[in-house]
Formats: sequence, C-alpha cells, structure tokens
Amino acid sequence: MRELAGRVSSLDPDAGAALHAIAYFDALVESRAGLEAVVRAAAVLAGCAAGLRDPARRAVVRVLLDGRREDGEPTGTRAALHDDDGAVVWLERPAGAGDPARDALDAVILERMAATARIVLDRTRPLGRREDPAAVELLVDPGAAPEVRRAAARRLALVGDAFVVTVGTGAPPAGSRVAVRPGDLVVTVEAAGTPGPRPARHAVGPAVGLDDLPLSHELARLALRLTTAPDEPGPTSVDAAEVTGLLALADGCDSGAASIEVAAIERVVARFGWAPTTLFAVAADPSLRAAATQLHVHHSTLQERVDQIGHALGWSVVTPAGRTRLAIALALRLLRANRW
Repeated sequence: MRELAGRVSSLDPDAGAALHAIAYFDALVESRAGLEAVVRAAAVLAGCAAGLRDPARRAVVRVLLDGRREDGEPTGTRAALHDDDGAVVWLERPAGAGDPARDALDAVILERMAATARIVLDRTRPLGRREDPAAVELLVDPGAAPEVRRAAARRLALVGDAFVVTVGTGAPPAGSRVAVRPGDLVVTVEAAGTPGPRPARHAVGPAVGLDDLPLSHELARLALRLTTAPDEPGPTSVDAAEVTGLLALADGCDSGAASIEVAAIERVVARFGWAPTTLFAVAADPSLRAAATQLHVHHSTLQERVDQIGHALGWSVVTPAGRTRLAIALALRLLRANRW
C-alpha cells in the first residue's frame, strides 16, 4: 500500500494522500496500537486536533496537532463511531471550508479513524455491560433494522455466530442481561453454548444468528407457556427446539376441540387431588413403573389411579395413542392458562 501510495502521489497528490492515510491506519491495526495512537495519527494526518468520544465505554481521547493530549468536546467535522449510541470521532476543522481536496482527505481520515478505533475498542475495551434492557429489546424487536440490532449486540458485548433467547418469569437473576417486558417477563440474550443465570421458570429459544433473534424470542415465549411454576407439577424449564411440534398448538389452543380436551382434564383435576402430579408423570415418564418411582407410590397404586383417570376421561392414558392424547391435552391446558 505504501509503494502504491508513492506511485499514485506522482500522478495525483490528493489520491496519494488518501492512500497514505489508509496505509497509516492499517499499520496501526497490525501493530495493535491503542486508542490514543489512533487519534494522534488522525491529528497528524489531518493537520488539526482530533478526538474520540464513546460514552458507553467512558472513553474520551483528544489530541492536539502538537501531539499533546487535552480533554475537549466534539467539534468540527464528525463521524459516528457506532450506529446509534452517540459515540463519535472528529477532526477540529469545519467541513466545506472552501478546499474540496482537503474535505475529501478529511472524510477518508475520519472513516479510517473510526474503523481502526472500533477494532481497538473491540479488542481492548469490551463493554461487558450486563444489564441493558433497551439493548435487549432492540435485539428481539422484529421491527429493528439490522444495523440497529448489530449496534445493540455491541452494547452488550455479544460475540459469536449463534445466540439464544431465554424468556422467564420472576425476578431477573443477578448478573444477567435483562429486559423486563409486558407480562413481567425477563428476557436475556446469550451466545449459544454459554448459558448464564436464568430464572427458575424459563424457556429457551433455538440457537440462531443475530438477525433471527426475534424468531428465537417468539418461540421462547411460546415455549414458556408450556412451563409451570416451581411449586406446581410440570416442567419449569422448556427448550423450544425440543417441543417445536407442541408450539404449533398455540394457534389452536382456543378452538372448540381444544376446549373439550382441556375441560376433560380440568374435571379430573377437580375430582382427584393427586391428579395433577399423576397426569404429568404418566405423560412424561417412559413407563408406569418409572412414573410410580417419580411419584413415590407403589406401582399398583399408580395403576389404580390411571384406571380411575381413564374412566373419568373416557379413554385410557396408558396406551400409545392415549399417552399422546394426554400429552397434547396437558400442553393445551398450559397454553390456555399462560397468556404471555
């Protein structure tokens, strides 16, 4: 690049100066220079004071033309450092001062200064801001533009190719990235494979890329409707990727057929005090013996219970078809009860 800049300078000094500036900043990246070196390079190349301000990272650097560092506010020609968080770099010379070539070179310097500073900040000053509800809401908002979502990810220091959304109820766990949304839901976004603290009752969306986080959030919210409170029988944690078929029931949980199935379950629950735990155990465990072990009852006792349940429902819950129907009926009951 330096050799090319020299050759171009002999033909077009302005273009050569721009190439020289690009090569200068590239060299700073290669040498892993710090923020002050980046800002100082901009001041030298532009021939005026330069600065950088990133409020989120509490980074402020201003360097005068003579190389001295001196605090000051942004003024002159500016460029955004990130997309939407107010961070800027600047050269303390107004744009359009009557020299088109100078303005063009300033634009190149600002662009390369911002790009180099972003690399330095990502390497040396990760945000690590654990609680930023606004950023989380932008990540899962289907109406957010891709560049806005990327900026939100930077604010949360999210790094990786795949991410998951967790939706839960109750108090946000300590140390989590959170967004409390309508319905008192706690939403967190994490890199896939690195789970952090989660509420006692929660659901996890599928692992997706950054642009598909709204879908992971939607599926996690649906999956949360299949959970129960910690003091109730049933699952307190659900992985949406493992119950995709059941999530399709959400659209039809208010249909007439669903009402009939749920009403039948409610009659059994109202009639037998042991029914809630027994129904979930029979539906979830691979055999009656396993269900009896979970319920801490004798196998014969459980057999009597399922006979009574089958009589009340009008169909057996222990045949393959009956177990499937029971699982669907219990899922419909949860979906109707949980309206997040």
